[in-house]
Amino acid sequence: MSYKEQLYKNALKEIQRIYKESQYNPAVDLYRSFDIINSVNDNQIASKEWLADKIIPYIEKSDHKRVCLLGGWYGVLGIILKTKYPDAELASVDSDEECINIGKKLSTGICKLNFKHEDALDYMLDIDGKHDIIINTSCEHMEKNDIILMNNLKGKHTIVCLQSNNYHSIQSHINTYDSLNEFVESLKLSEIFYKEEMEAPGGEYNRYMVIGR
Repeated sequence: MSYKEQLYKNALKEIQRIYKESQYNPAVDLYRSFDIINSVNDNQIASKEWLADKIIPYIEKSDHKRVCLLGGWYGVLGIILKTKYPDAELASVDSDEECINIGKKLSTGICKLNFKHEDALDYMLDIDGKHDIIINTSCEHMEKNDIILMNNLKGKHTIVCLQSNNYHSIQSHINTYDSLNEFVESLKLSEIFYKEEMEAPGGEYNRYMVIGR
């Protein structure tokens, strides 16, 4: 069974659990079902496989292969990276504890991920340059100044891989850009190794990705 087949199987099982629990517990958040579906849709998988293929060469060249995923959500990127490069030492960080609980179930039978329940900025204040690669695929959900601060907090030789988009119509997207170059300029990185954009299936928006330090 491929990682995708197992991931979809795990996602359906978790959605079923949430639905069954909601029948007897009004406190259960049914929105999680839609959120899980969204986390494994074609756009999400395509953008994360794209990222994994581009960042793995930098992980291979790093000293300790320590990778931090900020805003790790349900761990789908971590699952893809561990599947493609099992030697990576991954930490998937998210401030939402339920994301971590669900992420552990989604990764069952595929890989073992190190989930950390912590705010991304607080985590960056604590790690003191302990990662070779820092990945943040949700820059659109974070304040621009917080992104710059996190970039400044990383180790001198730590490489960052950052994604945002031009999907302005979603309310929670508070840090979107009209072009890839506008996103690059906002990051204030000293070196840029890679920058590219990917059109989402259906052409609804473009996702931007930058690798640098």
